Amino acid sequence: MLKQVITGTLILSTLVLGKINDYRNVFSEETKTKLTETIENFEDKTGNKLYLNTLEENEGFEVEDQEKTVIINLVKNNENENGVLKVQLKISQDLNPEDISSDLSLLLTNVEEYVGEKDEGLVAINLVEGMQEVFVTVSDSQEDSKDLEQMTLKTKVFLGIVLTFLVLSIRIIQVKRKKRKYKLRNDRY
Repeated sequence: MLKQVITGTLILSTLVLGKINDYRNVFSEETKTKLTETIENFEDKTGNKLYLNTLEENEGFEVEDQEKTVIINLVKNNENENGVLKVQLKISQDLNPEDISSDLSLLLTNVEEYVGEKDEGLVAINLVEGMQEVFVTVSDSQEDSKDLEQMTLKTKVFLGIVLTFLVLSIRIIQVKRKKRKYKLRNDRY
């Protein structure tokens, strides 16, 4: 019976999707507050959802609605005190993770130094802040490329009008010259 209750609780806790799911109880209340603020800031600035989970080895976390979603799993094997911390990033396909893979690799490399300090709260905060920087930068560059594309379109339209005006002007000048030549020929005869 106890096994069924524990299994039911585990399933229920997986279904109840908070932004921070500290299944291993590694975050202090102060760290959870800071993480909540950081995640809310991430979501406000990027428009994406972010879930942060602390899991045991061989556990997982899935979200029903995976659209515009980032999942950060801090996985640790707790068989011994010095278990290895693994960071798993899951990014929904609509956020084009291939486009930001080099930025994510750099972020994970930078976070490695905090992993060595064994402070998972610091790791989590730096990961969320780093993810925010990556997504804000991507968002800004996408907006810049849209602006450039619109500017390019405006420039093409302007150049098209100028070219049309130039062609018409040249044609008018040619017609006027032909008229003068024709008039001069007629005046001679």
